[in-house]
Amino acid sequence: MWKNKRGGILLLGSATLFWILFEKCGYSFFPFVANIQLLVVVILFLWAKSAILFNRPMPELPNFEITEASLLMVADPLRLLINTLLSIARDIYVNRNAKQLFRVSVVLWTISLVGSFLNFFTILYLGIVLGMLIPILYERYQHHIDEKLSVTHRMIQTQYRKIDERLLQKLIAKPTSKIKKMQ
Repeated sequence: MWKNKRGGILLLGSATLFWILFEKCGYSFFPFVANIQLLVVVILFLWAKSAILFNRPMPELPNFEITEASLLMVADPLRLLINTLLSIARDIYVNRNAKQLFRVSVVLWTISLVGSFLNFFTILYLGIVLGMLIPILYERYQHHIDEKLSVTHRMIQTQYRKIDERLLQKLIAKPTSKIKKMQ
């Protein structure tokens, strides 16, 4: 979208309008959707009544249907995502994978931390703005960004190895010794 200036401006403008409407004006999402639908229904009703009074053609409405193909197009990736999440949960529970538990805990804690500061529409708005801004900045400063990301990746890997050696290996070793003592 960032290369298509008209589409990008339209997306950014509408996202900004919705963010201002919901966040700054204090409007709620579900009443907003219900009021828009009510407005559309009333306009269509009045248009149909006026068409009869003035001998005009009735408004043409498309036949709105959800086809099985479009439903499967949405449901299949959702099913794959849910199955992946369930396999991760099974790996943690059945195989007692402490590393996976640590990763999932960090991700969920981060989501919780960010969610405590921001609400859904602010996160959605920031996602749209960053989704349009990051490709532009990456294209302009690709070499510098790649260099800094590789340095950061190496630092994170060394910290993870330290945590793995000090903490996670001890957590993994203790339950196995207790199980052997109980047997």
